[in-house]
Amino acid sequence: MIARYPLLALAFLFTLASAPLFAGGKKPPGVAIRLHGEGSATDGPSFVSEIDTGPPHGKTFIKKVPEVNERDIKSFYPFPGHDGLAGAYFRLDAHGANKLMQFTTEENGRAAFILINGRIVARVKIDGAVRDGVLYVPGGLLPSEILALQQIFPVIGEDGRAVLNKSRPAPKP
Repeated sequence: MIARYPLLALAFLFTLASAPLFAGGKKPPGVAIRLHGEGSATDGPSFVSEIDTGPPHGKTFIKKVPEVNERDIKSFYPFPGHDGLAGAYFRLDAHGANKLMQFTTEENGRAAFILINGRIVARVKIDGAVRDGVLYVPGGLLPSEILALQQIFPVIGEDGRAVLNKSRPAPKP
């Protein structure tokens, strides 16, 4: 059959090969936002990377696979960060909120690292389960990243939802 209809076979193969390109129809975000857990040297190089976080913590290990990433985000709320740059609250979808709650429950008392476009912007200590589905980034976002995020995600409050859960820490001006 293939020998008799080579153009038909070629068209069929092209259709199969291009199908993954159109699957889901969702364009990947232009800003990479990742939450990584703290690792250990005994986890091995396949699972952790050694990074230098600078003073006072120095070198440490982070897990290579992020716990939460930009695909889990539904909306965000920027604010002036603690470091002179911007911080943000990121409201996660149901899947991301579940992953964040599970991660913060299991890793209570350990460190977590927030990376924006591959650079560490925050090292935070997990002090309890995050049950509201909001990832808090205290600072480190550049103005260009905030502009890119505004092109990708709605701002919390403009998406028809309450701005923030009042039990979360208030941003510092």
